[in-house]
Amino acid sequence: MPKILLVDDVDLFLELERSYLEGCGYDLVTASSGEETLKRLDKVVPDLLLLDFYMPGMDGDEVCRLIRKNERWKKLPVIMITAAGKPEEVRQCLQAGCDDYITKPVNKQELREKVQRLLGEVKRRSAERIPVKMPVELREGGRLHVARTEDLSSSGAYLKSPVPLEKNTTVEIRLESAEDKPLRLYGKIKRSAQKTEDGCGVYFIYPDPKSKIQLATLIRSKKAQQLQTEGVQEKLSRRLLSLEEECAGLRTEQDDALRRIGELEQENLEFANQLVQVEDVNNNLTNLYIASSRLHSTLDREETLEIIKEVVINFVGAEKFAVFLFDKATERLTFETGEGFDEENDFPEIPLGEGVLGETAAGGENYFVAGSISEGSDDLLSPIIAIPLMINGKMIGLLAIYRLFIQKEQLESIDYQLFSMLGEHAASALFSSTLYGKSERKRQTYQGFVDLLLK
Repeated sequence: MPKILLVDDVDLFLELERSYLEGCGYDLVTASSGEETLKRLDKVVPDLLLLDFYMPGMDGDEVCRLIRKNERWKKLPVIMITAAGKPEEVRQCLQAGCDDYITKPVNKQELREKVQRLLGEVKRRSAERIPVKMPVELREGGRLHVARTEDLSSSGAYLKSPVPLEKNTTVEIRLESAEDKPLRLYGKIKRSAQKTEDGCGVYFIYPDPKSKIQLATLIRSKKAQQLQTEGVQEKLSRRLLSLEEECAGLRTEQDDALRRIGELEQENLEFANQLVQVEDVNNNLTNLYIASSRLHSTLDREETLEIIKEVVINFVGAEKFAVFLFDKATERLTFETGEGFDEENDFPEIPLGEGVLGETAAGGENYFVAGSISEGSDDLLSPIIAIPLMINGKMIGLLAIYRLFIQKEQLESIDYQLFSMLGEHAASALFSSTLYGKSERKRQTYQGFVDLLLK
């Protein structure tokens, strides 16, 4: 049974990763820091390392560099998990020696596919490859090579290069897309042809959303050209066959068979789409369950606020956000905690009913800015999303989101469910922890009086 070491300083995210990989036939072990990972590596002896990029103390890229210096672990498969997914962070991960990366919020199917690929469990290609011969530039470290593709798919390509490329080498690939804009991808050399000196297979390390669209457009364009060429040849063949009357019946049968194949393919596609929808629902339910259970796992107020931050970062994918609490005495919202702000940022108190924040808190309805949310907002008074924290119809605070991670270009259905859950469960968790804190202080005061009386 392959053993996977999961490394993250956030318990919530370790729990999420475990839920995604449980039932897949893996032995899952966890560590909460880079230092702990290095100490336990020889004892755990993992087959794969799932490593968080940002951690207190030693970051994931530093851990990966130290592992690669150890001869025993030089070839250990490493998947780095990054929050922002910015190009410079991706390059930093790859330069540190990781084999692949994945961005938060983590997609369950994407994580499983990457784990299976690096553990050698992928028995066949999942994406169709089409014959494509086109020039490609390969940058390996500081060296630049010119090669050509033999075939291409959304997950990889087969290349012919005059310069031998070593297996597991990370390369930067540049080719011309269908839109005449250079397409840049990162890839990993996975195999070299046994009989062909200049051939090698490469799989793409998942590109950013725009590059994915460019790659898909290029593949569709090449596929269309291929089909057009095949279509001309097919017409010529049919014209010749039409002269042979004895083949007419066979052609009819062939057409019927092709139509039936098309119907079966459509049925398979519909069935596959239904499976994907069911899988998405299951993933959403898992995320909601983990988030709600974590929110009610403590009565410590500071811990509750930290868990709210964990949920917003790891499940919603927010890079910049703030939590405000409502002061009944002044009828104002005051900043309590947040993420992604500079130290000089000074939040003013927000009067109830004034501005986006005050109006959303007073109205009790979720606020979503009109238009695109990809650019975010640097105006402290104008968030892109505002969620009132409500308990029994009463507002006790507000969650304001100003920017999502770069790889999250729009909100998904699960996000709206999470916002509804946060509005209720975060409010009740904060209320319970605050109430518990007050009662605990009273208990300690009474205990002090009793101790004085007994002296």
